[in-house]
Amino acid sequence: MHVNDPNWHSRVQAPRQELSSQPTQWDDEADVVIIGLGGAGVCAALEALQSGAKVIAVDRFQGGGATRLSGGVIYSGGGTRYQKEAGEEDTPEEMHEYLKLEVGDAVSDETLKHFCQSSRENLEWLERYGVRFNSTVSPIKTSYPADGHYLYYSGNEAQAEYADRAKPARRGHRTFGKGLTGHRLFDPLYESAIKMGLKIYSFSEATRFVLSADGTILGIEFQHIEDGAKAAKELEKLSRKFAEPTTLMFPKVARKIVQRANEISDSQGTRKSVKINKAAVLAAGGFVHNRDMVEHHAPKYIGATPLGSIGCNGSGIRLGQSIGAKTDRMNYVSAWRQFNPPAALASGIVVNGNGDRYVAEDVYGAVIGFHMGESHDGISYIILDKKLRRQAFRQALPSSGTNFRVQGAPALMGMFRSSTKARTIHDLAEKLGMDPERLQKSVDFYNRSSAGLEETKYRKHDDFVSTIDEAPYYAIDISLGNQKYICPSISLGGLVVDEKTGQVLDEDSQPIPKLFAVGKNAVGISSNLYVSGLSIADCVYSGRIAGRSASRLSSPKPGAKHCVER
Repeated sequence: MHVNDPNWHSRVQAPRQELSSQPTQWDDEADVVIIGLGGAGVCAALEALQSGAKVIAVDRFQGGGATRLSGGVIYSGGGTRYQKEAGEEDTPEEMHEYLKLEVGDAVSDETLKHFCQSSRENLEWLERYGVRFNSTVSPIKTSYPADGHYLYYSGNEAQAEYADRAKPARRGHRTFGKGLTGHRLFDPLYESAIKMGLKIYSFSEATRFVLSADGTILGIEFQHIEDGAKAAKELEKLSRKFAEPTTLMFPKVARKIVQRANEISDSQGTRKSVKINKAAVLAAGGFVHNRDMVEHHAPKYIGATPLGSIGCNGSGIRLGQSIGAKTDRMNYVSAWRQFNPPAALASGIVVNGNGDRYVAEDVYGAVIGFHMGESHDGISYIILDKKLRRQAFRQALPSSGTNFRVQGAPALMGMFRSSTKARTIHDLAEKLGMDPERLQKSVDFYNRSSAGLEETKYRKHDDFVSTIDEAPYYAIDISLGNQKYICPSISLGGLVVDEKTGQVLDEDSQPIPKLFAVGKNAVGISSNLYVSGLSIADCVYSGRIAGRSASRLSSPKPGAKHCVER
């Protein structure tokens, strides 16, 4: 895609070509320049610094990105010390067998095997920089462990259909701490990078590359606001406001915050340029908060609620495209229809807008979101009876051991603000605009299979098998676009890279000199079906590879191609 395309939907500009008669007066220079300092960016910076490179990071705000706002879960296995302490048996081979089911063909099997083989070492690498984990196992299946629990099934490992094909193991390693612990993962890495000499241009919006006459990257231009300035303080305030839970619930508020941040950058920013001697690493996150990009590339998921930092606007991807980079999987969005806990919700059945059941309800929420978005027009309901709704209510309360902010409160909102009630299944179907016979058939078949009278079509763990036979009956609207029971989503597609180096490829699948991409700016391990912790794990994996590769490059000669093996 070219910057003049009407669907560009980005503030990134076409690159500026340096004229021999007017050489650029650079404000600074570095061997490696990181654009976006979230989880992937800081890992790339640490590896480049460790290799002796001079590194500068340019960040739209103050660093952290979506990683710092996240739950701080990293998907790791193959026999980590926390798995061993918990008595959890795992090998890189078993991890690979499971992840093949989730990762699909997003990366080569060779890369997936390498990811699994290096998983334990990557966790230990994080620990060396001060990130802490713990081996206390979560006693229940959960989308995110409650405080005091740190090792859990973060995907579909123990789900019946998956467990038949790959030996289950708990691989979700939540960073140690209370509440959402993404900051406890990012902050030690950030502090370590600063101590090692990382220089940061905060409140700096990267706008365009500067190229030589033959098209090789010379540097990067950005709009910069000095730390401590009044405008910087306002941007910091806007960033904090954007990260508040209420902003997630009100997308219009989020858009106004972004609009104001852009106005400040335009009116108060000073144009600066940094010379890039060896390589640029694009690490600016996904594009889920650029709703125009989502509507263009992944229209099926435009109704889902964007989840990410204020900087998840696709700028890193567009910077790559501005100089000819190839993209893939831009239509891939992970919509997390999580509703477990409360476990009783997963004991009901999920049906589409016609009343047909289509999934095992105890799968990871992104699987439900995928099927809903791809095959069922984004419309679905959970069907419950009186006993299951009563159980779900009790399980959602703050005293139940769940993370109330992340799990209990949204479930209660769904039960009370997006619920339809009727005395019979027939009446419930009519209220929902469904064919009563189809919904009744779905409920009856589920009841018979739960009693062992029919072979179920969608197997789930015995803990989530129940019956729907006690009036009144309820339907909770879990559709992607239901803003009363929001369905968070992130983008998964990005720039195509050489998987061994992280170097960005052009439309002819040739490496672009001096350009690398990591995390959600690149197609990687987590670009197919998402499970919790896989994105951060890929940030660490891809960031480390690109940081090492970028720092090893020599300054390229005009027209040269560069590719460094991992």
